[in-house]
Amino acid sequence: MKEKRFQCKFCEQRFHLETRFIKHRCKQMRRDKEFRTTEGQAAWQYYQKWMKAYRRTVPKSSAFLHSKFYNCFIRFASFVKKVNLPDPELFIWLMKEKDLSPTIWHDDKVYALYLEFLDRRAPPVKQAQITINTLFDHATEHDCDVSEIFDVLTANEVIHLLRQRRLSPWILLNSDKFKQFFINKVVGEERIIMESIIRPDYWSEKFSTSPEDRERMKLYVAELSL
Repeated sequence: MKEKRFQCKFCEQRFHLETRFIKHRCKQMRRDKEFRTTEGQAAWQYYQKWMKAYRRTVPKSSAFLHSKFYNCFIRFASFVKKVNLPDPELFIWLMKEKDLSPTIWHDDKVYALYLEFLDRRAPPVKQAQITINTLFDHATEHDCDVSEIFDVLTANEVIHLLRQRRLSPWILLNSDKFKQFFINKVVGEERIIMESIIRPDYWSEKFSTSPEDRERMKLYVAELSL
């Protein structure tokens, strides 16, 4: 029998022909290549922070490559980049406090919990200031008045800004023009995502328990003709 001279250092499979060996791509080889990318290194860092949050011993990187959570943290690293996640370390801490598995960290409902946590930490006036600055920036970019901003923004753009918390429900849910935007321009999956991020029930209760803050937001909205 012809000797199998070529062996994969990752899965130890052997091959007779060099051409087949060169074409070989096992799961561990693919993971090793992915691990060396920027996203892979970010995933490794987040995994370490998660282990430390639970006061667990952080294993070697080779163990992470074989971990059942490897793909979860790759997805999370991608999610962090996609939404420009504010303070990933704080997010991981909150996930530990809520005892939520990394398998669902990229879910919009889980992210909404994190945004709600941020909303409680940040003063309403600060959230309004960030939102107003964002609206003016986009009005300038689109060469329109800020009062017309919801005529030019797309549902995806608003979702992206909500995920970054550059737009706050403190302003949006007190704006008639945003409500018309939501009714007329947000449909299908976009509507589901936006509702899951905003969580209208939470904000309805928030407004009822913070009437003075809500009146202040209504004044801001009126001044902007929103």
